[in-house]
Amino acid sequence: MKKWLVMAMIACVAVAVQAGEGEKKGKGESKPKDVTKAQFVAQQKKMAEKKGTEFDQAAVEAKFDKMDKNKDGKLTADEKPTKKPKKAKTETTSDDDSEE
Repeated sequence: MKKWLVMAMIACVAVAVQAGEGEKKGKGESKPKDVTKAQFVAQQKKMAEKKGTEFDQAAVEAKFDKMDKNKDGKLTADEKPTKKPKKAKTETTSDDDSEE
């Protein structure tokens, strides 16, 4: 009897977890979240630490202010820059390098 009760509880928890994961995925696809200045600064600081580069908070805040077109303190989807596809590096030769 106890085994069945434990198995039923495990099944209920597993179903609840799966339902929660599906709900999170659905929310992310419908509408991108707005980003506040504090969130933007924290994100940029984390990225700088990860890359091992110097973090300049004043420059990051100035960048946020420039991107925030309507000055509401949030970056909305239309204010966020779109991700540009990475360009493939191509080798170019100049006239100086050519053999005569």
